Amino acid sequence: MEREFLYIFLGSLGSNKRGDNMIKKMFLLLVLTLIIFSGCSNSKEEIKIGSILILSGSGAAWGTASMNGIDMALEKINNNGGINGKTLVVDHQDDQSDAKHALSAFQQLTEVKDIDIVIGTTWSHTGLPLKNLAHEKEVLMVSPSLGKAEFNEESDYLFNTWPHDYILSAELADRVYSKGHRRIALIGAEEVWVKEQTNAFKARFEELGGTIEVLVEPVTTNKNVNSEALKIKNANIDAIVSTTDGIMIGTLVVKKVRELGVALPVYCITMDQDVIDAAEGAYEEMEFLTSLTPTEEFKTAYETKYNIPIDIGASSAYDAVMMIAEAMEATNSEDTTVLSEYLNNIKVYDGVSGHLVSDGTGAFTKTFAVKKIVNGKITDLS
Repeated sequence: MEREFLYIFLGSLGSNKRGDNMIKKMFLLLVLTLIIFSGCSNSKEEIKIGSILILSGSGAAWGTASMNGIDMALEKINNNGGINGKTLVVDHQDDQSDAKHALSAFQQLTEVKDIDIVIGTTWSHTGLPLKNLAHEKEVLMVSPSLGKAEFNEESDYLFNTWPHDYILSAELADRVYSKGHRRIALIGAEEVWVKEQTNAFKARFEELGGTIEVLVEPVTTNKNVNSEALKIKNANIDAIVSTTDGIMIGTLVVKKVRELGVALPVYCITMDQDVIDAAEGAYEEMEFLTSLTPTEEFKTAYETKYNIPIDIGASSAYDAVMMIAEAMEATNSEDTTVLSEYLNNIKVYDGVSGHLVSDGTGAFTKTFAVKKIVNGKITDLS
């Protein structure tokens, strides 16, 4: 129709010898109008999603890994024809590990860009403040690394593809106890998800018959941890456990403990290479549990593409996008209520992050892995 109208208009130009300037202006206006309408038509062929991740500052390794996982999923989907004939595109937002920035990013995506499907956030202290707002606005959010049950359990629109942190902490208590340790020093931190992990480990370890001889929980901005390290050095313990995944405060404490000559075994959860490097050898021979369990195929593809080791968030973010894409294709809908209902009915999902089993409240569990630091690198134990 647009093309036929243009041909008629062009034909009229040849028969009208007067008002050339006016005709030229009308022609230009018509062309611009067609371009605008054409652009609007093309935009309807795109499905837009957003992400709110830590892409700078502390925790950026996790956020960047998630961003890369999302991009890999989009590349896979679009190379296979998109979703119901439409191209999937993403708008990445950096929350800088700050709750105010996360809120601003959420508002930018939902109110300015009219995006109501979001992957994120990376950590609990940025995600929890958004959960009520997301529910009220019916925004579908899937976190690839936020392990707090509180995030997803109160809304049908919120999901976790990363298992809840307290589960892994309790498993760590079992492992430490099975190694014969009965009196330990526990390093936590004044951070919402660390508190949950610390409490879960403590409860399980004491249930098994172990004793927490000393518990230190410094604020995350503290740089002077001499007093915490001295408490550990002077305690009657046979091992050290840290539940400070993702933040540096636990690393500082362990480094200082090592400098004081304490050579006891150290155990932890969810290490990443940035933290290991920052420990400067203090974590050597340390064992830890992790929910980062990518398939070998995905791990190889990721590391080949980005030339960096795979990190937390990569495979779980990939699976988050793939689940949403599956929901869109199965329901032929982009409505978040329809998609949320579909996702809430998934019982098991075999993704690149592992065999995911729904807990019935928007989160998934899976088998964890045991790792060890050898020569400053992460190696497999089981």
